[in-house]
Amino acid sequence: MSFKSFVVAVALLFFVLSGQARESKRVVSLAPSVSEIIYLVGAQDQLVGCTSYCTIAANDSVPVVGNAIDVNMEALFALQPDLVLAMELTKQQDISAMKKLGIKVELMKSPRNFEEICEQTLHIAGLLGKAAEAEKLVASTRQRVAEISRLAKNQKHRKIFFQLGANPIFSVLDNTFMNDYITICNGENIAAGLTKGTVTRESVLIKNPDVIIVATMGGFGEEEMKVWKTYPEIEAVKNNKVFLISSETSCNPTPTSFVSALEDVYKFVSQ
Repeated sequence: MSFKSFVVAVALLFFVLSGQARESKRVVSLAPSVSEIIYLVGAQDQLVGCTSYCTIAANDSVPVVGNAIDVNMEALFALQPDLVLAMELTKQQDISAMKKLGIKVELMKSPRNFEEICEQTLHIAGLLGKAAEAEKLVASTRQRVAEISRLAKNQKHRKIFFQLGANPIFSVLDNTFMNDYITICNGENIAAGLTKGTVTRESVLIKNPDVIIVATMGGFGEEEMKVWKTYPEIEAVKNNKVFLISSETSCNPTPTSFVSALEDVYKFVSQ
């Protein structure tokens, strides 16, 4: 350990032992969705560190301490956080190092459905003293999701292929919050039952989806749309139902992003 690192560690240890870290007022977020939730509930003034992928926070000049997997521990310790909000991607040795210095670490799982997104939002907000704000946010998004679900029941049941990646082609799977976009809109995921997300183009052709939705992630979306449209035998192509959806909303497990993406999916399937 360098002399500078030693000084930072000792200073942080003194900070912890002095009892100043009893309340979560200095928070580091190690996930983009967590950072966005912090902003949604109005706790951004408590956010002192984030990852390079936390666009909303980084653009607000919040110090960057690494990414969701690799954390610059010296930079994190220098911020003197009393709470670190991390996802399971964060390295276990980094989490252990934080805990040894007395920093509270909340390790969260990726939400598997809309309800878990809501529960996670309420949990994060509770840690930051923003429970009332979160309850209001969650209530409004739950109401909108329920409205779309009621409307979708009157729509024709459709087979849907929701694509997340190319080379290889990657599909939305069961037991993921993105599958809720399909089921809430009275659709059937053609990848239902699969345990791995990689699929072949031929398998999609055989399933013959009524709707194809391609996320923009990595910039491949527009090219993939062009490829799918070269298969006129697919129902989705016959009926002009191949769509592009923003990965910034559809792949982001926050209440507002979920509702935004769900509204897009409902629009696609109801056209």
